[in-house]
Amino acid sequence: METGYSVTTELPPGYSPDFDFFLFGESRHLALQSPEWLRFYLLRKPSQKIMAQVAFHVSDHVARSPLRAPFGSFLFSDRAAPQGLYDFVHQVERQLSKRGVSIVTLTEPPSVYRTKGALLHTILLNQGYRISNAELSSCIRIDRLDFEEKIEAWEKRKIKQAKQKGVVVRILPIDQLALVYQFIQKCREQRSHTLSMTLPELEATARPYQHEFVLSGAFLHKEMVAASIAIRVHPNILYNFYSGHLKKHDSFSPMVMLLGGLYRYCEKQNIQLLDLGTSSLHGQPNFTLLDFKLRLGAEPSIKLSFEKQLG
Repeated sequence: METGYSVTTELPPGYSPDFDFFLFGESRHLALQSPEWLRFYLLRKPSQKIMAQVAFHVSDHVARSPLRAPFGSFLFSDRAAPQGLYDFVHQVERQLSKRGVSIVTLTEPPSVYRTKGALLHTILLNQGYRISNAELSSCIRIDRLDFEEKIEAWEKRKIKQAKQKGVVVRILPIDQLALVYQFIQKCREQRSHTLSMTLPELEATARPYQHEFVLSGAFLHKEMVAASIAIRVHPNILYNFYSGHLKKHDSFSPMVMLLGGLYRYCEKQNIQLLDLGTSSLHGQPNFTLLDFKLRLGAEPSIKLSFEKQLG
């Protein structure tokens, strides 16, 4: 281990993280996934900083990060020494092996989420991890350009049509979660799709994160025609978790106007990235959905899962 660094499973008093947490890596969210976690910390004693950490759920000789969340994996400081991070991954693996773990699985956030994700990916590959899944996430950067300056002409026409019809976008209070969920569920059912979480599961997640959940709806007069459940997964990132629009309104695609409303919300809240989520169907790219997101000015970002057999 590089000088000044140490690895522990018990966090001593006085240490603070040298990085911002992603919501899915916070202790509150880990507790929602499972009460049992094995945590590892990379400490830098001179500064009393946590330079990296990871939490695994271990069962049936498999260590998983996350258990039930879009991503987990290692959290680390941009100032962590590459050698220190390399040694940390190796030490974690050795300690997992001593505890009887034979398989390690990691799901990374989209690469655009952090500036040095490529460093960790290279370390994992160098240490024998294989890529078990690769998805494309689509993210819109919030910058000096207005939303309508980013999108293609076809989508601009959709916004114009929606405005002419009188569609408006509103941010909704958290007590409307059940209503919004049921609306999106209806939209999915119209297309023979399902949601990955039940309403009780989503409500249990939202309860400790009421300020991080962002509900929005597009309304034609009094009728909800599109809706979104988004989560602020990081101070700089809003993740569009679930969204949908009624099939009968395909002609003017109110989702475009709704996402424009989320873009403006990000501007007001100093959020730098709007993640539109992955575009896949049965493990393969959903090119129709991906093309739609790219026409909105989104950039593709790889989202990798890793796996390694120990011993």
